Amino acid sequence: MNIPVFLKFNAIDRKIDVDLSLYWEYSKSNLLWFVHIKDEIPFIFEYLNASSIHKYKYTMSIISLSILYAIIVSLAVSVTIMLLPATFRKRIKSIVDFITSAPELLIIFLLQYLVIYLFRTYGIKLFQLYGGISTQPYFLPVFVVSFLPTLFFIQFLLAEFAKEELKDYVLLARAKGLSRSTIYIKHIIRNIIPLLLIHLQVIVWYILPNVIVVENLFNIDGYLNVISSFYLKRIVPYIISLLLLTVPVLLTYFLSWIVTIRMNRKEQYSL
Repeated sequence: MNIPVFLKFNAIDRKIDVDLSLYWEYSKSNLLWFVHIKDEIPFIFEYLNASSIHKYKYTMSIISLSILYAIIVSLAVSVTIMLLPATFRKRIKSIVDFITSAPELLIIFLLQYLVIYLFRTYGIKLFQLYGGISTQPYFLPVFVVSFLPTLFFIQFLLAEFAKEELKDYVLLARAKGLSRSTIYIKHIIRNIIPLLLIHLQVIVWYILPNVIVVENLFNIDGYLNVISSFYLKRIVPYIISLLLLTVPVLLTYFLSWIVTIRMNRKEQYSL
């Protein structure tokens, strides 16, 4: 947290200056906050006020809805792609691979430009673009935040579906005359969902940086404004705010751990 103090950008000379003395002073000051943490209790309670909790719930709702959106859309799109003829399937896979190779910021800016272009050219306002003190948009932030994670999920599911098609139970179902849609919806998806839940811990790391970009880009008064207000000012509330931001990461890791244990037990019982 003190590295920005240690490395300072000199705009005049266009170089990075190293200030070890100032870094050391900030480090000692931060350590003293933890030594005298009792004096920080009033500021901690001030931090945990109704406004901060409301902003925290709003940002967490965007993250939760983005995860849910990525799961539902990726499952629906990947199953649809797998039910298409082989030629169309290869073309769509190549398109998905191409889009996912693009930088995240480029995709976010393009989506924002598309909404602005439609509104200025055709007068079409699909949804609220920017936030404010009294407005908290949901649809566009969730869509933008989950756009690339959804594509990564689709890539993952397409690869897993291709592996699953070669397994014995799928061949048996085809031999019995079951349709491909029935095989995918009733059998393959049921075996893929645990793998999907395990990979949520990876997707969350894609979603969190996107939330930071989107809240700044769309002028959303979310939880990140609360975090930035304590940066290099109040170290203890700043650390608490960062720890609260890691809640979705910890929950997805815990979920992944539980699903992994259940899958291992199921394999042992089946053997």
